[in-house]
Amino acid sequence: MGTSVAFFLGLAVTAGFLVPLLLRMRASVAEARGDATAAAQQMQGMRRANAQLEDDLAFLTQFLKDFPRLARELYGGLGERQIPGVLLSIVQRSLDPQQVAVLVRREEDKSGKPARFVVAAAYPEGAAVETGAEVPLDTGEIGFAADSQIVVTRQDLKDETTTARIKPGSSLRGLSAPDIIAPLVFDQETLGVILLAKPRRKGDPTAALRLVAQSGAQALHTAAQVSRMKLTAEMDGLTRVFNKKHMDQSLNELVYRSACAAYDRRGDGPASPAQSLSLFLFDLDHFKNYNDQNGHLAGDKLLQELAALVQNHVRKNDIFGRFGGEEFLLILPSTNAAQALAAAEKIRNVIAQHSFPFGEKQPLKLLSISGGVASYPEDGLDAAGLLRAADEALYEAKRQGRNRVLLSGRSASSPPGPSVEETARP
Repeated sequence: MGTSVAFFLGLAVTAGFLVPLLLRMRASVAEARGDATAAAQQMQGMRRANAQLEDDLAFLTQFLKDFPRLARELYGGLGERQIPGVLLSIVQRSLDPQQVAVLVRREEDKSGKPARFVVAAAYPEGAAVETGAEVPLDTGEIGFAADSQIVVTRQDLKDETTTARIKPGSSLRGLSAPDIIAPLVFDQETLGVILLAKPRRKGDPTAALRLVAQSGAQALHTAAQVSRMKLTAEMDGLTRVFNKKHMDQSLNELVYRSACAAYDRRGDGPASPAQSLSLFLFDLDHFKNYNDQNGHLAGDKLLQELAALVQNHVRKNDIFGRFGGEEFLLILPSTNAAQALAAAEKIRNVIAQHSFPFGEKQPLKLLSISGGVASYPEDGLDAAGLLRAADEALYEAKRQGRNRVLLSGRSASSPPGPSVEETARP
């Protein structure tokens, strides 16, 4: 009996040691299994991250190989209007997006329309994003990216801090939630933005798009500088309208186009109308008297005021400039002789009714002009012939008493074309 009691007592003591030990061992095994599972998951995550890094590296490596060629496209002497299309092409080839749009900044215009971003190029063509669509500069996600001047992703835009900083405003119709917005920034000025939706190439497109945007901004700035320099070289320093060099070039180019159009229609028969082109050459009546009476400074101010007045009364596609001392030329594309004469008469009347300083001291008691109108091809088949015909009509207007405009003799003797009432100028 005593032996049995001792045996069971020893067994209980042994169990008291073994059971906790077994429980601890079981817990350790479970923990080890959990650690192994976590380690496996971590390893799988590391493999995925490594695969993503390899994709990113492969993408960026290929992009950097292609970028010198892409950069040559951007810096190949392009004009401002050509650059957005080239940027669009580069993004398409590099990232293969489902949608992309390139917007450029437009400043406030004469009508008071505020500065805004305008879609200059979009892919795919004919999709929901329309070329010419506009969005405000400082509102919505586009405005936020433009103001912050950093490339932002959809994940960035979902961040609470970012969301609080976005000013409410309209988005771009047809691309309301772009995956990446890259501002075109040069010298702390945002010149435009690139919007990208659903890139289909493997790899992170953010760095590549940032490089494209930086290069695009540099190209836009350079093109704008060149345009300003060319414009300055073609502007009259006093009146700020085009100078004689630009007017000569424009007239020669338009005559050439008209001649080419006439040649292309040579088989259409006499019923096919010729492409019309007219010009109006005029000068100030008694301008020497004005200078003698009031001084050359007053004469310069008169020329400036007259140029601005005429500029405000011509069509957008008409070309107006100073052709000599007090002589001006207005080129009227798509305008026949009758329409040009009506336009010239309108300008003469506007000037005659305008209250210029010291106008009442002129021999005619007002500031007036005399001018001549010539048209292609009736009055000349080249620029020199048209100018000669208009100049002869101008001097005939002088001989007839000034403050009048006349058609060139050849146009006046030709069968009349449609009148202004019958066919308004485009």
